[in-house]
Amino acid sequence: MTHGSSSSSSNNLNTDCSSSSEFREPPLRKRRRTFMNKYLEHNNICSSERTEQIHQALAKMIAINQMPLSFCSSSGFQQFMAIVEPNYLICKEGAIKRRLKAFKSSVEEQIKKELRNAKSVSCTSDCWSSISLESYITVTAHFIDDQWCPKSYTLTTHQLEDRHTALNLSNQLETTFSKWEIEQKVMAVVTDNAKNVLNAVNLLTNITEKNDLTCSAHTLQLAINNGLKYDKIEQLIQLSNKIVGHFKHSNVATQCLKTKQEQLGLPAECLIQSCKTRWNSVFMMLDRLYENRCPVSNVFADRTVTTAAMAQKFEVTENQWAAIETIVKLLKPLQVITTVFCGEKYCSISMVRPLLNIVIEKHLQPQINDDEIAQNFKYIVIQELKDRFKLNWNPSSVVSARQIASFLDPRYKDLEHEAADAREEIRTRVKSLLDDISEHNDDMQIQTSETKNSFGGLAFLYGDKGNCNTDDSTVQFQNYLAEPQLRFDFDALEWWKTRATKYPLMVVLAVKYLGIPATSVSSERCFSTAGNIVTAKRSCLAPETVNMLVFLYQNKQLL
Repeated sequence: MTHGSSSSSSNNLNTDCSSSSEFREPPLRKRRRTFMNKYLEHNNICSSERTEQIHQALAKMIAINQMPLSFCSSSGFQQFMAIVEPNYLICKEGAIKRRLKAFKSSVEEQIKKELRNAKSVSCTSDCWSSISLESYITVTAHFIDDQWCPKSYTLTTHQLEDRHTALNLSNQLETTFSKWEIEQKVMAVVTDNAKNVLNAVNLLTNITEKNDLTCSAHTLQLAINNGLKYDKIEQLIQLSNKIVGHFKHSNVATQCLKTKQEQLGLPAECLIQSCKTRWNSVFMMLDRLYENRCPVSNVFADRTVTTAAMAQKFEVTENQWAAIETIVKLLKPLQVITTVFCGEKYCSISMVRPLLNIVIEKHLQPQINDDEIAQNFKYIVIQELKDRFKLNWNPSSVVSARQIASFLDPRYKDLEHEAADAREEIRTRVKSLLDDISEHNDDMQIQTSETKNSFGGLAFLYGDKGNCNTDDSTVQFQNYLAEPQLRFDFDALEWWKTRATKYPLMVVLAVKYLGIPATSVSSERCFSTAGNIVTAKRSCLAPETVNMLVFLYQNKQLL
């Protein structure tokens, strides 16, 4: 019995061992997989199509809102998606980055397609250094499409590893043009006034227009800044900066200013600080300060807010307020044309010389009642504008792209803003360009074959009287000269759109020259975008990632 019992116990032990090995728990990884499968079956996880839609929308949101890639794995986003779509599996950064690259490739193809159809392309370019001291160059393409709408696309914002020499910059530009297949279409590159950049443009071999094509807004601000260097003006600017700085750093003074503004029925507006690198900032500061002259003075007179010593430090006399008013009036027209030059929804290059002439003639001409500040500012700015924009014509002057564009703009075609000698030279230059186009475009036809066939009988009846050869460059040129000049507020591109068949040769020139931007602002705006992307917390972003994010944001209308 004892032996039997032990044998039975042994068998039971073997049975238990075999059963324990047979029903041993699966590995941890397999256990998790089984659990997840049961969980997903129970909770109806998102379909692959729905998940991909969310992934795509998330990638677009990151690109458009300039958000970090890590946002997709943040706890806040996970909590948000737990409410919106509880069954959504959070996408990792690598997957989001792959989709952003796919978006970039798609947008590039769309831009390349439009550039292939463009008859002529002009570019703007600028350089920038990030917070991590990495240098970048950006290039933006501008052109007029078949519907006579101005288009602009950011092509690249890539890192500059070499020194900013003219040769290196020129090579970078040529590489960009070649990548985008526009090396034979780019006729002009608009940049700021830096010597190395100007020399780089001059080294480009395929560029036809290199004369007098710097950023008009930047050039204008250089002239204005020299006018503001007059001692009495500088003192007023320094005093105004101190006053604005006081309100920026004092919450008590700021709240008191808002109270005083409400009491006087003025809008509760903050004062504006001027910045040397920001165009028109001096005008905006002085204009806002003068508008709030009374509430600012009331704050300084309130001893519960401002001490006597502080009030004396920021005291502005009546003569100084009058001088501030004078400077604001002088800067106002210059601020207006700066804003006009920076527009991208219309042809701006043709407006540069006419508007500068209007400002000089109507707003900067010396008056009998001008004080010392006005006289000095007007004299300096007029001289600066004439020198920097080459407004004075002399026998050695060369017809510039701006002058040709003004002639091709039906609002300024009579060239009233130019000297008599200059008008003749400009017309002669345009006529020469038309003759060249006529010689190299023998396949250009005004009438379609269907039209010719339909009216062939009429042409036979009219004989020579019906042979009005509008394909001739001389005929088109003379007919354009006979056109009435439009008012300044008409749309020049719309005018050309309705006359494309009447002036087929001149249309070629109009598309080329009116498509050139007056400023390089579009490229400079890219660096505001880049500054929002390459922040102190994101200073280690790879240059390729920076280029991708800037590219997608700047061209977000194509996403």
